[in-house]
Amino acid sequence: MDYFRVSQDFIEKSKQAIELSELAELFEEVIKELGFTYFVCMSTVDPFNPPAHAVVMSNYPREWALYHAEQQYHKIDPVLQTCQSSIIPFRWSDENWRAKLTSKQIQLLDEASKFDLIDGYTVPLHYSEGFSGSCSVTFKNNVIEPEAFNTIHFISFYLYDAALKIKANHHGKKEKLLTNRQLQCLELIAQGKSDWAISKVLGVSESTVHYHVQQTLKRLKVASRTQALVHALFLGELKYNDVKVSTPDAENAINLQSTQDIIKN
Repeated sequence: MDYFRVSQDFIEKSKQAIELSELAELFEEVIKELGFTYFVCMSTVDPFNPPAHAVVMSNYPREWALYHAEQQYHKIDPVLQTCQSSIIPFRWSDENWRAKLTSKQIQLLDEASKFDLIDGYTVPLHYSEGFSGSCSVTFKNNVIEPEAFNTIHFISFYLYDAALKIKANHHGKKEKLLTNRQLQCLELIAQGKSDWAISKVLGVSESTVHYHVQQTLKRLKVASRTQALVHALFLGELKYNDVKVSTPDAENAINLQSTQDIIKN
């Protein structure tokens, strides 16, 4: 499967979506192509009293959604709680993760499996302003390719960005957020270069590079370098050609074609 094509097609189509329902349908098509079954993308808010701009998109079984609400499981849901304190994607079947859960939280996961939510993969989505959130996809077996998980990680940021944009009803062209130097640093980060390597390419000190990177995260209001790259692409600050990896030995590159290392920050 051409995972780069899957990502690129979704990203381009998501920019054209004007309704959340349209965006949800696009994402549902993608997850099924990748081998997943259900998804939920939502802001970290009180589900019984969500703010106007909060995002909630899902194709979860209606019966489970109603049962989850009736039991007020949002108060103990381990997936939602983990997303509030972590920026690292995780699988629900991970033994190290499950070992930290309470008996009631394990019971919740067991009950979810009865509604065909057997296993899941969740991407926390953190922003310094606005609503943070999460995106989860579920699957029934262990034959999902690693690249499929990486692709979900990558496009989840686009899904949530597009949904927030629709909810906020933002229109019109925005001014550039990043300076030329900040964009240069992002391009080199995409190639897997460290701050030290970037400093040698740009002819500046390593501390200067670190400063530019931190300012980039701050301006884009994101928590990690991967999120910064994704957000910059979504906003049009960077183009695909700007971040294309040209060096075959870039072991740690954020290679958009394979997305194999996309989870590295």
